[in-house]
Formats: sequence, structure tokens, C-alpha cells
Amino acid sequence: MPLRLALLWLPLLAGAASTEVADWQKQYDAWYWKAPATRLENLRWSENGEYLVFSERGSAHVWKQVTCASGQVRPAFDPTTIAARIAALSPGQPPSAKPPFTRVVPLDDGRLRLENDTAGWILEKDGQLTSAKPGKAPETGASGRNRSVGRENLLSATKLGEHSPDGKWRVTLKDGNVLLLDATHPETARALTQDGKPQDGWTGPVSWAPDGQRFALWRERIVPIRQYTVVDSLQGTKKDIPYDKPGDDKTERIPWVFSVAAEAPSSPGREVLPLTMNTDRLDWTADSRRLRSQFVKRGFTGHGIIEFSADTHRWRQLLVEEDPKFVYTYGSRYRYDLEENQTLWASERSGFNQLYLVDLGTGRTIRPVTTGPGIMKQVVAVDAKAGELLYFGLGRSPGESPYHQHLYRTDLRGRPPIDLTPGDAHHTVEFSPGRKYLVDTASRVDLAPAFTLRASADGRALATLSVGTLEKLQAAGWQEPIRFHTKDRDGKFDIWGIVHRPYPFDPKQKYPVLEYIYAGPQDSFVPRSFTFWNNNHREPTLKGFYVVQIDGRGTWNRGKEFHQEAWRNLRDAGFPDRIRWLTEFAKGEPSLDLGRVGILGGSAGGQNTVHALLLHGDFYRAGAADCGCYDNRIDKLWWNEQWMGYPLGPWYAANSCATDAARLRGHLFLSVGESDSNVDVKCTYDLRDALLAAGKKDLFELHVVPGANHGACERTDMRVKRLQFFIDQLHPPGR
Repeated sequence: MPLRLALLWLPLLAGAASTEVADWQKQYDAWYWKAPATRLENLRWSENGEYLVFSERGSAHVWKQVTCASGQVRPAFDPTTIAARIAALSPGQPPSAKPPFTRVVPLDDGRLRLENDTAGWILEKDGQLTSAKPGKAPETGASGRNRSVGRENLLSATKLGEHSPDGKWRVTLKDGNVLLLDATHPETARALTQDGKPQDGWTGPVSWAPDGQRFALWRERIVPIRQYTVVDSLQGTKKDIPYDKPGDDKTERIPWVFSVAAEAPSSPGREVLPLTMNTDRLDWTADSRRLRSQFVKRGFTGHGIIEFSADTHRWRQLLVEEDPKFVYTYGSRYRYDLEENQTLWASERSGFNQLYLVDLGTGRTIRPVTTGPGIMKQVVAVDAKAGELLYFGLGRSPGESPYHQHLYRTDLRGRPPIDLTPGDAHHTVEFSPGRKYLVDTASRVDLAPAFTLRASADGRALATLSVGTLEKLQAAGWQEPIRFHTKDRDGKFDIWGIVHRPYPFDPKQKYPVLEYIYAGPQDSFVPRSFTFWNNNHREPTLKGFYVVQIDGRGTWNRGKEFHQEAWRNLRDAGFPDRIRWLTEFAKGEPSLDLGRVGILGGSAGGQNTVHALLLHGDFYRAGAADCGCYDNRIDKLWWNEQWMGYPLGPWYAANSCATDAARLRGHLFLSVGESDSNVDVKCTYDLRDALLAAGKKDLFELHVVPGANHGACERTDMRVKRLQFFIDQLHPPGR
């Protein structure tokens, strides 16, 4: 295939491309209204949490009202009767079959407020209707994927500001140095430092101990951040954005403690505070005897809390989570102070992320609060007074996928947790105000959602709100994904994934297969809950492809050993596990042709795709890679140093796709958005140059999309081009 540098000035939605898109849309539309609801529409709680309402999918007329304590579910009102009564209250308005309200809000006494943005009506318990002012419209917008371990709670007795709590002293900062002034003699100032500079000096906020005898500041060495120029030829613009890269020198802040007396200022040495990625918090204890500060190590081999003692004038590491490979700080760091000297601390010390109760006076662990199997994924709520917590856990339910999420309640003494959302499914929840009740949404990729009202205290089912079915979808030809798992490369871990069959499917035919890959170590990515359509899964099936997605070793949510396969080893991407998984699945699926395997992905998935062709070209015959981080030295600092470490070493070059460019055997479709602000486009251009230098110009094509940002190949026109590439290379039946 000749090298093509395709500058796509306009979406190519003419001819064959427009026909392709029309086919996708036709199939999507055919299945849309036959698909079960994936959420309760227009769900609203009363302010006291004792009532809720919701509407049936796609209906502005049919609403249900729920009395939570009794679990009673009933129609909220008769639509015809309500329409007539609203019309009677507004005789000047023309009749309409569409109700004038868009929201139904339950009130604390069981009445309902029907409203739009400009008008409202109160529906009394006896059915009477009166006019009322509308309430505030609810906030809209999806929250998106939540990677946080939970809301932290860090206690501090620090008093912020230039003036000491007792009013006797004032701290000023000048040209990077620290001056202390006696409030009664402001004309005299004592210089506490002299070697500070504007780019390497002390900075606030001034953090006073409660007794006013000491204060803390940061000494900050400021390093200019590398700039990356984002070009947009469509707009004719160039914009520089901050973009530091692995190995770059970084601004660093170190805590210092000063005294209003004659004591020398104090800062931690490198044995206490190693080179850091970042530092935060200057927290004094209430007795003014200790200052605590947090840090993340450069290279992400640990994070923790350091402490200064006013009694000994010494610093020490109080509590540290570290590992010589990596600690996934951004995904697993969590601290919740129950009181000044007691905290909940997340740690993978057991090999699985769990919560521990820790004494902040000594740094010693008091007891585990959560334990295995599986992991503590996210703290939902801590009730320090009751000594209880709610958390999401993965991998605790025998016989289920280890990626299914359940909600658990436990106490701070480590009792066995109560599963508040039982059932073989992935569970998400929505709490009532006050968290007395919850709506449990349970589904799998092959199981329609069920919505259950539960008591948060024990998970008891109070009412079945709705149960979806797949019958109408299946009657229309839709096929649910096949869930499959088998052992990994070493026979130790189960590897899970899903399979979409071609549509329509003829078991007498042989079909090629595409693996949709994203093996970034920051999460796991195989879908867990129900959806009837995913572009990258469903669109290729309409052209005669199997489509699979797999979570191999090196991804998150299965414990430290599983995760750390990625350490200095992003080129692995779990491919030995993926190839074994596909091979085992094909043994029971004779229509799947392992002689025609393709792979596609974007960003980290783009890097994975190229490595598949370079390192496993005997298995993967063709690949489409978009906006990939093909050289981890060129991509952004924080993501790459998290897995590849600091300082840079030879493993960075070993993981660069350019290093193995000469090994390309299959055909490669490369794409990149000209204006990518996430992954430096140089990653793609350097890979192009390496492939050309290796004599591979006939095995790849490059598409640069002007004005497009990250994920350019997810545009409709680019998905059409990408799919045609796979049709040309892997030849599904009839193509």
C-alpha cells in the first residue's frame, strides 16, 4: 500500500462514506426504541428523602411515585385528568396534548409539584390542583468516569495569614526572603533568611501554629515549564501550552518551619523528603507541637506524610506508601482524618487496595478496616460518629466477574462488610438525601438493567422500580455480547473480555476479528454495564467482523501484581494474555478466523496497536492506531513517569515503537489530529520517520486531520476510512 499523507479538509460524507454512515444510523435507529432503559428518567427525591418520582422511558405522560418507607409504587397521577385540571386553571391557553410541565417534584408531605421553568402546580393528595411557583431546575450534565478514591478529610489547626494568631508578629516576604516584624515596633524587621531569590525563595501562604510561636512556609524553586505549540491550520492559529515531558526538571516546594524566637529555621533532608513530584499541606496540630505535610515522590514510587516536631526540632516520615516499581498515587491515594491523631489510609501493602485505621501520632497501623478478597475501589461516605463507612468494592463476590462493582457497608473495627447491592451484575447507586435509601441499578453487557429501591442500612429490597428486558432487541436481530474468561499467560489470573459477533451472523461462514484495545494502566476498560450500542464495537460487526475487547495484565483493578506488569513495560500491553484469550475463545467459536486478526485503538491504545503489529505480527495482521504515545519520552510527564519511572533509563527507548519499526509486517493505518493537545503530535511524526527509514513505506498510511484534537479517528468520516482499511486488509465475507 503506498504511503498517503491525507489532509482531510472536510468530513468526507459523500458517496460510499455517506452510505456507510446511513447504514449505521439505520441500524442504530432500528434498535434504539427496542432497547431497555439504562437509567430511571427524571428521577427526583423529596428533600427529606422519603419520596421519589420518575418517568417511564420516552414518556412525558407516565410518571411513578414511590413511598420509600413502605416501598409502595403507584402512578403519580392520571395524565388525562391532570391535563383537564391544568386547562381549567388556564382557560385562555389553547388545548394541547403535550403536558405543560416537564418536571415532577415530590414534596416532603407526599404532595407533588408539577412545573416547567416558568409555571408550577401543586397536586394535593386528594387530587386537587392549585397554581404555584416553580422550583429551581435540577443541574444537568453527566458526571463522567469517577477515578477518585473518595472525598478526603484532612484536619488542620493552622492559622493562615501574615499576622500571628496572638497579633504580636507579622511575616512579610520580599524578593524571596522572609522578614519577621514585631507588631509593636513595625519599623524594625528581622531578616530570617538572606539567600532567597524570586525564582528560588520562600512563598506563602504563611501557616501559623495556633500558639503563634512558629510558622511554616514553602521554599519553592521555580523551573519554567516546557511549551508545546498546538497548530490549527483551519483556524490559522498557533498556541503554546505548558507541556512538561519525562525527565524534565520540575518546580519543587519544600516545607520550612520558622520560629519567632532565636531558633534556626528547619527543613527536611532528602532522607525524609526525597525528590518530589509535588508537595501539599502545611497542617499544625492543635497543641502547636507538630506540623504535617504531604508529598508524592518523583517517579511515583511512593507518597506519604512527613512531620516536624517542635519538641525535637526534627523531621521524620510519619506515614509512607511506597513500592520500588510504582504506586498508583493518582488512583489510590486516600486519607480521611477521623480526629487529629487518627486517620483512614488507603494502602496496597497486602497486594490489594484496602483501608487501614492509622494512628497519626505514631504512624502505626491500628487495624485493617477493609480486607480482601478484591479491592476497596472508592469510599462513598464516612460516618465518624457512628463508626461506619460505605464503599464500592470490586472482586468480592464469588462466581462473578472481578470487575463488577458492589456497594458495601462496614464499621471502622473491620467487621465483615454487608453487600448492599447483591446480584451477579455491575452496580451503580443513587442515594436519597441523607442516604437512608438508594436506587440500585444492576446490569451487565448481556443483562438488561434492573432498578431496585433499597434500604442503605442493610441493602434490603424495598421496591422493584423497573426491570428491563432484551426480548424486543433480540427479536430485532440484536445479539448480546458474549462474556468470556480464561487464564493468563502463566495460568494464574483469569483474563476477562467480551465478544460481539458479526451482524447478521451466519455460523457457516468464517469471519475476521478486530480487537478494540486500550491498555493504559490507569484503569480497566472492558464495558461492565449494559448498552445496546458502542460505535467501535457495533459498526464493524455490520460489515462482517467479530469485535472483542479484553483487559490483560498491566491494567488496573485486579491488585498490585496484575497491575505492575506495566512497570517499565508498556510494550507488553498484556498481549500474551490477549492472544491466549482469543485462541481459547476460538476453540469454541468455529466461525472466528484467527488467520485474520486486526487491532485498533487510540492514545495509549494507539501505542498498543503499533506494538501489536511490531512484536506480534504473526498474530495481528493489520492495525489502526490513532494519536498514540509511541515514544513515552515525548508524551506528557505525569502519565508516563507514573509507569515508566524517573530518572529516564534504557527501558524508555526499549518501549519506543520506533525502536522496533523494522519489524513491521502487517499493514498499519496511522491517524492523528493536527491540533492534538493531549499527546504531542511529534510522537506520530517520529514514528512515521522511523518506519520510512526502515523501508516500510508500503506497509503504512498516515492521515493527518487538520484542526482536530485528540481522538481524531473517532470522527464519523475517519471511522468510515478506518473500517474500509480493515475491509481491504482482512476481507470479511462478501466484501
